[in-house]
Order: sequence, then structure tokens, then C-alpha cells
Amino acid sequence: MKSKQDESKFLQAVINGKISRREFLGLSAAAIGALALMPGCGDSSTPTSRPPNVLFILSDNQPASMLGCYGNSDIRTPNIDRLASEGVRFTQAFACNGLCSPTRASLMTGLIPSQHGIHDWIDDNTLTELKEDWCAVREFRTLPLTLANRGYQTAMIGKYHMGNPHSPMPGFQDWITFPYGHTLDFWKDTIIDNGKEYELSGDEHIVEHFARRGVEYIQNYTHKKPFYLQLNFDAPYLLPPTNLGPDKNRFYNYYVGMNFTEWWPREKFSQIFEDMIGGRPDDPNDEELHMLYMLKEMHLDRESMWNTASQNAVVDYGVGMVMDALKKAGLDENTLVIYSTDQADFYGQHGLYGHTNYTIPSSLYDALLNVPLIMRQPKTIKSSQVSDLMIGQYDIFPTILDHLGFGNVRIENTPGHSFSPHLKGQSLQDWSNEVYFEQEESRGIRTSRYAYWKRLNDYFGPALLFDVVNDPGQNKPLILSEHKDIVDELDKKLNEFFNRYSDPQYDLWRGGKTKSYTGRTKLVNDLFKTDWEWDKSDKPLFIDSV
Repeated sequence: MKSKQDESKFLQAVINGKISRREFLGLSAAAIGALALMPGCGDSSTPTSRPPNVLFILSDNQPASMLGCYGNSDIRTPNIDRLASEGVRFTQAFACNGLCSPTRASLMTGLIPSQHGIHDWIDDNTLTELKEDWCAVREFRTLPLTLANRGYQTAMIGKYHMGNPHSPMPGFQDWITFPYGHTLDFWKDTIIDNGKEYELSGDEHIVEHFARRGVEYIQNYTHKKPFYLQLNFDAPYLLPPTNLGPDKNRFYNYYVGMNFTEWWPREKFSQIFEDMIGGRPDDPNDEELHMLYMLKEMHLDRESMWNTASQNAVVDYGVGMVMDALKKAGLDENTLVIYSTDQADFYGQHGLYGHTNYTIPSSLYDALLNVPLIMRQPKTIKSSQVSDLMIGQYDIFPTILDHLGFGNVRIENTPGHSFSPHLKGQSLQDWSNEVYFEQEESRGIRTSRYAYWKRLNDYFGPALLFDVVNDPGQNKPLILSEHKDIVDELDKKLNEFFNRYSDPQYDLWRGGKTKSYTGRTKLVNDLFKTDWEWDKSDKPLFIDSV
């Protein structure tokens, strides 16, 4: 006789098509009955009785300030603006980290970096050290695995950057990606397409290629099961070499000659970066030094500005392609569409470029962590909503599950909460209007009034406090001694949050390890005399008790 745990594993295998007829017949009647009642399984599942499809579009390093619906009057993003007008646009959504691998992991798991273990980008140069099927979050419940186990057909098209790209992330049945996390070229790339590889010729922008593949996925949809399509565009990016100088995309010439005087920062190139260069000549063989020189070349360079603006327009064009396909297929009303980004990048604010950890200590400004978030589903989500609810990325996974009717699914120890009732115009009970984020040696809490950053120790400098209402650009830190009560309250909340949710094995502040490259390794090892290294061990795959 099979145990309930065995039957749960059988059910999971049935859904993924990895069980034989003989094994299926060995299931108990109760198990077969449970399978038949699952959404998307059995003959009784119809488009009207099953949960909606999910289209999650994720851009790369995109500031909200570069979208028309978030107030940019120069960059044309009519398709994203339309998406916002047909749903709800959140103004206070925040990334939980400033790098793409950690934030993507948080979106897929509902966990923070000190729980899932990815604190920095997964270095492309280290992929040969990983097993072919290595995935940084394989031991956790994830969005694709959870939906696949509940009757969804699943696909990921676009940038991955959470493991070895040559094998699908567990839960995804269709898999189209490219081999890198750091985008070096928008035009000439290798594509990994369900086990096959081919080269883009250079005539098609990689965002348009991924959008076209998304369109094909929608056109070929059979309606037998609800679908979950994760569509990850690796633009606008905002980093060299892709955004340095001119580009040949279809929108570049539209922006040539524009000055962007109202919103593009005109501050002096950061002295922090100048000190890091230290008068050394450029050396292409020194990756960090060469990156600093390319960032300096981008600074206030008009061609780079036009390039960056046009890449946002390319992303918008891709959004329009897939939304048109949804409508033509008659799927737009029964599809939950989510639009967001992993995190933003500097484009000159405070004289800086790049990610949060391009400085030591890390920079946790809103310019990097305040991200666009739009959600749309006609007849379910009221149109033309603008919400100032404070959302952390860890809230998105539980919200999706709740919205789809799987609110009883447990995400172990997630700090996230569902705001699904808010999408439907209902009130939220006891919503904590604050968000938390971390970048290795730095942690922060953001409320509607204040941003407070705390450092690992005095080596990294003092804590910082900003009044974001009176100083939205975060240019003038408040004097801590003059705001002691506020500092004490925020510091207490920050400590309580990480003490409650962080996992000691991945909590860097308690000697834990990281599953990704970190630029702080040598520094922390020297400070604490520890062996703080990349944990590349192969974790057991999460088993979903369906």
C-alpha cells in the first residue's frame, strides 16, 4: 500500500507526464479522485470553470521613471501605458535587492535573499562549475512548479539567470532562453530552444525575438489547460556595452536630437567611481576597471541617452506584440497580465550608474529599488486604478496564487502576503505598509515617510535615514541623533524582520553562505576571518504535496 506521501509524488508525476499507465493504475481511488478534481485535469475543466491564464512580463533593469504611465513625457511606451489604464498601476512597489539573480529568485519563491541564498548575480564565467541542471532555487516552492502541479501548462521565454540555462528551471515545460545573465549584445546571441541551440543573425533585436516566440506560444495554445507564460525581456538594461553609444533598433532615430532635460540627471560623474578608478589607465582585461571606464564614457553621452530611451520603446513594442496576440486569440479577458522588472539601475542619479553594489557600501536608493508593477485582468481587476500600497517583491507570488484560487497553498516562512483583494477593490486587513530589502552588507526598510539603511558593521559606515516626502531624491540624509525615536523604531522593525525570516545558512550577517558570486567575499573573509564562499551544492528538488 502506498503512503499519502508516495501518492502525492505520483500525482505530481502524472501532471508532469512522467508516470506510466501501469503506475497510474496503482494509485488509490482517492488519489485518482483528487487528481480529477484538480484545476485543468479531467473532462469537466472548461475555460469558464478553471483559473485564468497568467502572462508575467518581466523587463531587465528598468526604472519606473522611464515609462510614460509613471510620468515620463519623452519616452514613448503606449502599450505599457494602455496596460496600466486597463488595470492597476502600483507606485510603491519595491525590489528586495539590487541585482537580477536575487530579485528573480524572490519573484519565483516569495522569499528574500537571506532565505533563498542568492545575494548577487550568478557570474556567467562560473557556469562551467555548475551541474547542467543546477538551479539556485530548486529546494523551494516556486511559481512555475506550483502552477504546473495544479494543471497549468508552463513556459519560460527570455532571460533566466537563476541557474544553468541549458536545463529548464523545474516546473517549466517549454524553455527558450539564452546562455548569459549579463547582456553583451542585443542583436547577436545564442538561443537555447527546448534543448536545441541556434544563433540570431543580427537582424532581429533579442527582445523582439523573445516577443515573437511569445506570440507563437499564444497562437499555438490549445485551450486544454490554463497557461502560465513567463516572458522575460533582457532590456532596456542601462549598462554597457549594450547601452553605450548608438543602436540600430527601430526606435533609435526617433530619439536622436532629444535632450531629456526634464528628467535625465545632469550631476557630475561620481567621485566614488573616480576614486575606484584611482587614476589607472583603462584595461579591457580588468573587468571591473573597464566597466568603470565604460560607465564614465556613458555619462551624459547623448548617443547613449538616445540608445537607452529607445530600448525602453523596444520593450514596449514587445509588450504590444504579445498583448495583440492575446486579444486576437480571444484570451485577453481571461488572462492575468503582470508587468514589472527585476530592479532598476542608476542612469546618472547621484552621479552613479549600474547596480546597488557598484559602490561600497551599497546604495539602496529608491531610484534603484522602486520598480514598475502593473496588473490587468478585465472584469476582475478594475481599470484605471493607481495604488500607493507598499508592495515588496516577496508579496507577488502569494498574490498570484491567491488570485488564481490557490490561496491555501503554503509558501513556507514567506514574508509575503497576498494583496489580491486589493486588486478587486476590497480592503486589506492589517496590511503592513512598509517594505524590506537587502544587499549583502546593507539592509533597509522603506515606509511611506522614511527610508532607513543599516550596515553590517562600522567598517561600512553609519546608518542612513532619509525623509522621502520632503527629499524624494534622497539627497540629504537626516542627522540620526536628531531623529533618535524614528531611528530606534525603524531599526527595531528591521532587526525583527530579518531575525524572523532569514535562514541562518544563507544569512550573511550571521556567517551564512551565498549561492551566487559576491563582490564582497574577500572583504568579509578578511573582516571576520571566515570562509564565506559560494555554495554550489546540489539541493534536493522541492516536493509539492498536491
